[in-house]
Amino acid sequence: MGMKYFQIILFTIFASQSVDAGTPAEAEAIVQEHKTLMDAWRTDLASAQSVEMMNAILYKKPNIRNYQKRMIKVVGAELKNPWSLKYAGWLMAKTPLGKQDVKFIMDYANKFHMKATDLGNFCYNVALSKQPVVAKKIFIEKAHKVIQDPKQKGIAAIALAVTLSEMGDSAVNNARRLSLVKEAIIHAKDEKLGETNVGEISMELVHRLKNLNKGCVAPEISGIDSSGAQVNLAQHKGKVVMLVFWSSFDLPVEKTIELLSFMQTIEKQYAGKNFVLIGVNKDQIGNLRELEKGAKTTRINISDPQQKIFQQYRVASPPLCYVLDQQGRIQFTGIVGSFATLTVDALLSPAKPKAKAKDKVAPAKP
Repeated sequence: MGMKYFQIILFTIFASQSVDAGTPAEAEAIVQEHKTLMDAWRTDLASAQSVEMMNAILYKKPNIRNYQKRMIKVVGAELKNPWSLKYAGWLMAKTPLGKQDVKFIMDYANKFHMKATDLGNFCYNVALSKQPVVAKKIFIEKAHKVIQDPKQKGIAAIALAVTLSEMGDSAVNNARRLSLVKEAIIHAKDEKLGETNVGEISMELVHRLKNLNKGCVAPEISGIDSSGAQVNLAQHKGKVVMLVFWSSFDLPVEKTIELLSFMQTIEKQYAGKNFVLIGVNKDQIGNLRELEKGAKTTRINISDPQQKIFQQYRVASPPLCYVLDQQGRIQFTGIVGSFATLTVDALLSPAKPKAKAKDKVAPAKP
């Protein structure tokens, strides 16, 4: 079943007033059931000792689309009711709703819930959604202005700071993000957002701004590869470094194969140049060895099953790529794709400044 199928369900149920009314208790039961099953699944996955075992566990991952469909049935005809805002936000942040579906929910919120007591929490779910960043920014800015409760206003502030993180590292943008973080800490530091709180999210944003922003010197890493050999950045001083954080289970199997193939293509593309690609892998070391044995990976991979380096670089959702220049400064953070390789190209072949024309000497007056 494709996304179009779920979009049809969503629009049909959201638009219908004849659907049986859902209740907050039904919606909360769906959230808790999904959380319990996902916690158990992650525990099983972390303990997998082989690629075969991992693939078997991956196959059993709770299907989020089932929970998405159930939640839509519960809240679809209730979007005008204040209680629905929390669970509509859960749909936006946790399930693969399409952009039009997210827009539909945001339009309802804009029309009926701009005075809701939990509007700040909804803003944070908007920030996590797959809606285009400009649309998210416009909605959250409007909500941030109208919210009166200081705590909810603080939550909206951190939501806006998170959204602005998607809009580049200009000095103006960074200054605004810091201002919003300060507001969030002052008014809502201890407010819960999922399994974290505003204070922890704020500290993460500040850490990224100070240590993982474009132009920052990348944190030194030290780890071992699958053979036990030491790997660190200092060994590759003076080279352009592409750090790719990955695992064999964060993407569907076919997408993981595509990623590893693309990484191998990048490695071959820059072979013989002042460049190195270093993978940081969070599988159990036995799984990494099996993948390397099958020639499915690039040459250098640090084994990081305890995710110490992942945490150091604040990688929550791999795959993620950092490109470092010859001085070890971060020049790119994002997906492993064309923008990453364009950054590598620019660093390996920097544009030469144009020669300035010699100043012309005015002829002496007679």
